[in-house]
This record gives sequence, structure tokens and C-alpha cells, in this order.
Amino acid sequence: MKRLILLLLVVPCCLMAQEKIGNKIYKYGDVYHAIEGNTLISFEEADAKTMSKTLEYFSDTGAPVKSWNSLFLPGSNVAEDEFNGILNKNNIETLILIDVIDASIATMNRTTASAYATSSAYATANRNKVKRKSEASMGSVTTSQVVDYTTEMSLRLTIFSKKDGFSKPVAVVEGRVTNQSPDTTDDQLARRIVRRMVKGLEEQKAF
Repeated sequence: MKRLILLLLVVPCCLMAQEKIGNKIYKYGDVYHAIEGNTLISFEEADAKTMSKTLEYFSDTGAPVKSWNSLFLPGSNVAEDEFNGILNKNNIETLILIDVIDASIATMNRTTASAYATSSAYATANRNKVKRKSEASMGSVTTSQVVDYTTEMSLRLTIFSKKDGFSKPVAVVEGRVTNQSPDTTDDQLARRIVRRMVKGLEEQKAF
């Protein structure tokens, strides 16, 4: 059923007026009070921590939210009647789908150097005398590693409403973030975008 809903997104966002509502965050359509009542959020590409933080960002606005996986098993196919029945049973009034729509990857050769020190001690005997000596040495080891990392990521947040039977998007929010650090993970970038999206939606009185 989720895939059937995604087919509704074929209507280009460019047919709606674009408005900037945050740092690299843009809305299409009217988001005013677009998110009402019990809200179900799907973010298929998110790991457990990112999904948890996403729910937290929305919950902080006062919105009663649930994750898609709390009602539907991951990877399961649900018939339309069963899908609608589950939504009705849980009084879901708003459905939000979050997807990664674009990402740029860069490759870098990371070189690291580590220092080391060694020491040794030995004794020599000469005419009944023992002399003890010690020696120490220092050096470094250099290693290289090819690292791929994401330099730019874009997400799309699509809002559906029970008022029209979840038949078409009420509004769409797109966000983008850039990154220059190979130590930043994709999930960290996604959480950054979602946080900005929710902030922009709150300022637009979407809740």
C-alpha cells in the first residue's frame, strides 16, 4: 500500500508555489494546519536512531505521532482495505512520508600517521664488572585509506490528510544539507534536515 501512495507523488512539485521556510528548506502548497490529529510517519531509509529522533522532533511540537513500523511490519504488503482499516482503528488523521531524493558522494584518500617508541636494555660483563645499557628509538607509521562520504543530501517530506482519504499530497517540504566532513554519517545528515523541516513547519503553524 505504501508503494501505491508513493505513486501519487508523480505530480511535479514545480506545479506548486515554492516558498523558503528555513535554511535550505522549501515548502510547496499550504502547510497551515496541514498536520492534525494522530500522525503516522514513514521514513524507510532511516536507521533506528534517526527514526527515534524524527518522532522526537515532531513530538516536541505537541503532535501525537507514531512510526510506520509500529503499525506495519517492515517489508510487508498490505491490501488497501486492511491498510485503511488499520489507519481508522488507530485514528490516524495525517500521514507523513519522508524519503531521500538525492545524495552526492565524494571520495578522498585519508592519510593518518601514528608515532611509536621502543626501548631495550642489556648487560655486558668485563673483568667481573657488569655494565648495564639501554637504548631507545622512535618512529612513525603512515597509513592511507580511501573513504567515500556524502557531500550533499536532499529529503522530501510529503503530507497526506484523512480529509480527502489520503488521496493526494496536501503539501510537500524539501530540504537539503551540505557536508565537508568524511566523519559525518548519512543518518546524521538526515537528522539535521528533518530537524530543520520540523522547525520550519512549526513556524508556518502546520501543527
